[in-house]
Amino acid sequence: MELGALQYGYVALAAMIVGFTKTSVGGVGILAVLLMALAIPGKASPGVLLPLLIAADVMAVIWYRRACRWDILLKLMPVTALGVLGGAVLLRAAPDTDFERLIGWTILAMLALDLSLNQGLRRHMQGRAMTTVAGVLAGAASMVANAAGPIFGIYLLQAKLAKNAFVGTRSWFFLAMNTVKLPFAIGLGLVTPATLALDAAMLPMILGGAFLGRALLGWINIALFAALIRIAALTAAMRLIFG
Repeated sequence: MELGALQYGYVALAAMIVGFTKTSVGGVGILAVLLMALAIPGKASPGVLLPLLIAADVMAVIWYRRACRWDILLKLMPVTALGVLGGAVLLRAAPDTDFERLIGWTILAMLALDLSLNQGLRRHMQGRAMTTVAGVLAGAASMVANAAGPIFGIYLLQAKLAKNAFVGTRSWFFLAMNTVKLPFAIGLGLVTPATLALDAAMLPMILGGAFLGRALLGWINIALFAALIRIAALTAAMRLIFG
């Protein structure tokens, strides 16, 4: 896969962000989605990003494997798989020429959901009905744009987990979900030998980001960090939508 210097830089930065977000508090991963969409037009961008996410998920699980809340995952995974299936159908039908706009609108929808829940609806993110909604939305958003982070993060926050349990549960969830997505991505032609070669070149960037995220986990001001990420994600999403 031939890329210019700027495009290659975007992909490298996205890979580092992927490693960082998988071993840290999360949220910043949405920027990796946007950077990849800016670097690689059309439906190829989620195909490049998916193996990078799986590699980072494996690293995160190795570090936080004992800090998982399995009861939460066992409730979410069946409905999440349904969301992945629905997202694959949507992805197949979406025109390649408008795919950047689809990613942009998906990101805006996730940001709007995050902000609305921060305004007082977060307490309702529990119970079987909300588990179903969160799981289906996470699966669909992840399949279309690798953008399930905000939904799953919001769902986990209501459980009031410690930082390590939060990261560990999230790590196992995304490893399982991204592995389920892989056969669909291959079948849709999104993951190819060319994209895998690019992914292999980015593994050192993922590893560097993962070590950085783990080192900074205890030092991050989550409120300030989340606000900065929302601003950056909003700016990038608007660029994707309006060019």
